[in-house]
Amino acid sequence: MNADIIQFPTPLGRLLDGGDPPPFEVINADGSSQMLLICDHASRRVPGQLGDLGLPASEFNRHIAYDVGAEQITRNLSKSMDCRAVLANYSRLVIDLNRPPGHPESVPQISDGTLVPANQQLTEDQLDQRVDTLFNPYHEAVSHSVAHLWNRGPAPVLFSVHSFTPHFKDQPRPWDVGILWKHDPRLAVPLMERLSGEGLEVGNNEPYSALEMAYTIDVHAGAAGLATCVIEIRQDQVADQAGVARWSEMLHRILTEILTDANLYEAREY
Repeated sequence: MNADIIQFPTPLGRLLDGGDPPPFEVINADGSSQMLLICDHASRRVPGQLGDLGLPASEFNRHIAYDVGAEQITRNLSKSMDCRAVLANYSRLVIDLNRPPGHPESVPQISDGTLVPANQQLTEDQLDQRVDTLFNPYHEAVSHSVAHLWNRGPAPVLFSVHSFTPHFKDQPRPWDVGILWKHDPRLAVPLMERLSGEGLEVGNNEPYSALEMAYTIDVHAGAAGLATCVIEIRQDQVADQAGVARWSEMLHRILTEILTDANLYEAREY
């Protein structure tokens, strides 16, 4: 590690001040659908106390800071399908909500070749502060939302919206979209079939595998036997409003059809 790295010590008081939004946003809280939408990497925002994390502004336009297009697709689906949605309000560079605390990628010191100055040599208290301030409230909001839907009706469905960079470490990623899932095929398999029917190159647990890491859906759905999966859309497909609109309409149409299957609304072990 470079001994000349500038340190950005985090005060051990409140990480968020009066000018910062809360750690998460819940939209369409009274939506009628039994599908819950979540977006772990919706935002590239950083708490005011952490400034720019020591990074140039250009880094916050990259996938290392947030999932391009994922927030707006989540908002569009929440409205068109009348679903409750929970969106993260801070960048994955501050803390990655889809990794367990303590994981090497939870508070990344280096992300896709970019050193993050404000994440170097943090104390355990400073790491705990990010967990307590940003990670825990978001996951509590997801837990509360799952319970809200389950209390009022059958077992809910959890759908997590992400996007991925077309290239990683100089390796091209040919898939238009990937579906990440483990053992429960109820949502993932029909979704892959219908996306393939749209003429898309669909990755089955690509470019990442939920068999290796899918923290949020594991905790909030998999452990309870709820139907769930992650969608990963290649970012060049949703880099502008036309792409976002195309994917929002297509997913609305496909998911509306899939969600008519009553088998989705049961807690099952696989």
